[in-house]
Amino acid sequence: MLAEQVGQWRQQAMRGGADLLDAVSRLTAATKEGSIDAAYVLAVMTADGIGVAQDLKASLTHLQHAAEGGHPLAQKELAALVGNWRLVRDISAGKASRQQTWAQLRAAVDVAGWLRIPEGRVFSAEPRIATVKSYLSSPACDWLIALGRSNLKAAQVYDAETGNLRADSNRNNSAAQLDLERMDTLTAFVRARIAALANVSIVGLETSQVLHYRVGEEFAEHCDFLDPSNPGHARDVALHGQRALTVLVYLNDDYEGGETAFPALGRGFKGRKGDALVFWNLTPEGAPDWRTRHIGSAPTRGEKWLFSQWIRIPLAAASA
Repeated sequence: MLAEQVGQWRQQAMRGGADLLDAVSRLTAATKEGSIDAAYVLAVMTADGIGVAQDLKASLTHLQHAAEGGHPLAQKELAALVGNWRLVRDISAGKASRQQTWAQLRAAVDVAGWLRIPEGRVFSAEPRIATVKSYLSSPACDWLIALGRSNLKAAQVYDAETGNLRADSNRNNSAAQLDLERMDTLTAFVRARIAALANVSIVGLETSQVLHYRVGEEFAEHCDFLDPSNPGHARDVALHGQRALTVLVYLNDDYEGGETAFPALGRGFKGRKGDALVFWNLTPEGAPDWRTRHIGSAPTRGEKWLFSQWIRIPLAAASA
């Protein structure tokens, strides 16, 4: 089975609907025929619930199969999910590993630990904002930066009238969209960890982003919810639900400035590497909470990296 063919099925899956189901069928058949490339893609899709029910343990089975067949990404990601970063470096350097390593690593992945909800700290009771220390490990942060770095493009905003994405003078940073074409199993496990933290289904998570800010780059004061008084936003909310929750993970801390500022509170937050900031964009009654207006402030020295996750909930749930 050619890797190019598997890549085409992966792109086909991104179109959704019947194309997604057909791609899953083809990938499943190819995996049974021994394709390690298909097994790897199925591992990613199963971890994130794309076209199949989300199942982290089943994802690991696919990942182990691909790793045993010599798939380098599967091998590195299996080691990363365990937290064996020395082995990740060895694999990246082309050093071979014993065959039995992959079964041992698969057994060592602590799925329950990935989904365990850590203790948070209240940053603000009204609006609802919390922080979580050491939400991701330092090497996992480095992994996400590397994944995002090669896929950066100018960041965009939702147009209030059309609902389409467009450039805006209030936002001049860059962003990498971690869609199915770019996602890996570590990213999918991070998304599952965030879904557990927010107590939502994985289907509520929008495409994850890695955000990058150089000196002088910012995202000026804005809200993450979609304003239903704007036609484009209202159509989007009706179709996909309201953007109720934002999770930001700080992927580095070796920069100056660059806090996430909340003008209504008169203060901001700048996490250490691996820390998370969580805030509800809606009031407890489900209405847009304008007090969550915030600024992605520009660093004054160095560069800032964030993992950004917006979470949607249906309209009925937002007002429940």
